[in-house]
Amino acid sequence: MGWFKQMFRNWLQIVPQGASAVSIISDADFNKEAFRNKVWYRGNASELAQFYGSVDDLIGNKSFWAASGGNMGIRKIHSGLPALIVDTISDIAVNDLLGVRMSGAEGQEIWDAIAAENNFGRLLGRAVRKAVALGDGAFKISFDMAVSAYPIIEFFGADKLRFNYSRGRVTEVVFLQNFSKGHEHYTLEEIYRKDGIGYRLLNAQGNEVDLAPAQEMGKIAPIDHNVGMNLAIPLIFDENPKFEGRGKSIFDGKIGAFDALDEVLSQWVDALRDGRAQKYIPIGLLPRNPHDGRVMGLSAFESRFIQTEMDLAEGADNSIKVVQPHIDTAAMAESCRNFVTLALQGIIAPATLGIDTSRRDNAEAQREKEKATLYTRGKIIGVLRDVVGQLACASVAAYNAFYGNGAQVYTAKVEFGEYAAPNFESQIDTIGKGRQMGVISVENAVEQLYGNTWSEEQKEMEVKRLKEEEMKK
Repeated sequence: MGWFKQMFRNWLQIVPQGASAVSIISDADFNKEAFRNKVWYRGNASELAQFYGSVDDLIGNKSFWAASGGNMGIRKIHSGLPALIVDTISDIAVNDLLGVRMSGAEGQEIWDAIAAENNFGRLLGRAVRKAVALGDGAFKISFDMAVSAYPIIEFFGADKLRFNYSRGRVTEVVFLQNFSKGHEHYTLEEIYRKDGIGYRLLNAQGNEVDLAPAQEMGKIAPIDHNVGMNLAIPLIFDENPKFEGRGKSIFDGKIGAFDALDEVLSQWVDALRDGRAQKYIPIGLLPRNPHDGRVMGLSAFESRFIQTEMDLAEGADNSIKVVQPHIDTAAMAESCRNFVTLALQGIIAPATLGIDTSRRDNAEAQREKEKATLYTRGKIIGVLRDVVGQLACASVAAYNAFYGNGAQVYTAKVEFGEYAAPNFESQIDTIGKGRQMGVISVENAVEQLYGNTWSEEQKEMEVKRLKEEEMKK
């Protein structure tokens, strides 16, 4: 009967209820959001106020940074938490990079020279921070013999490029460079493809024009190469649910918490400023010069007081009065902790940032929260293993193609250390007990002890040695 119902429904042309179009106007494009994330990462209070004072969220909400500070009389303070999150989680991932192992000795030698020439450790740290904060980015490999005989590796953030896709794969990385000549404004597009590099020059109206105005920036001409791979490597840690094909910033979904935290901190400081103790001193109690009766000058420390008239009524109290306003610091501190928790939730553990939570959590709860750091770090390292491997192979291939060394194909293995691993002594104690109980194999014990710090050959030799010693027993 199911086929009959379907045929009858088709014949009646029944339209499901609610099949109407809904239009939603976005309050920002990707470039605007990338710029917003950049402003939050820079952490300059003046830039935050200028940015939010010039944008409209389309629903009439006024964030703390969008409110006018002149009438409020509140000193606006930025916590610096966004930059702290990005820098810490990036350093945790990049500092554990043990090295890149190429498949051949010649390829390893070339890559080591390229990495040293480009100060690759520092370059990778900057790249990860930009990609984490802005959403994505891409490495660009180029040659400039006036600078170096080796390939030059640069990284460009999300605000200076775009990706072109075909069937869900990046086919072109377009690097954007804005410049002015005279009264005209231009955008130079440097298009990296698998088989070459192309250029387009757009005027302020978005129309393509001749490349002549851009020639002063250097020799610009299309290049075809036989490297066999794209010399631009995208770096995207997470997909953006709002802008397909672009990366997701670690700030997405946390901007409101950052803004609220800054508001609480600013109000706290404002309350402290207004909550200074006030001294009310009757005029007759002010210290005077015994010769002329003039009020003697007080020190800068004692100069904050309010002069009152003497009360001559019978039984009046003309003593000095000190009034200390009440400041609910406990409520403000609790609000700060709550907004910090919202900002860090799902990204990084408070203890990783050095935030003391011992009064609120026991040791087990803090270890559970540390899993957020491990999850974020694992996601970053998982992407870096692939991207850094591609970058190393592309750099070596570009070097060989440039110097005509042949199109030898290399593979790369990127190795990272462990984060927050137990010390070696405790590992030996735990694994040794496991070996005695027969629940851990020799291979697993060696892997757990030495991990990525030893090469595969070293670990194989150690396994062989341990097994030979066991046989002798």
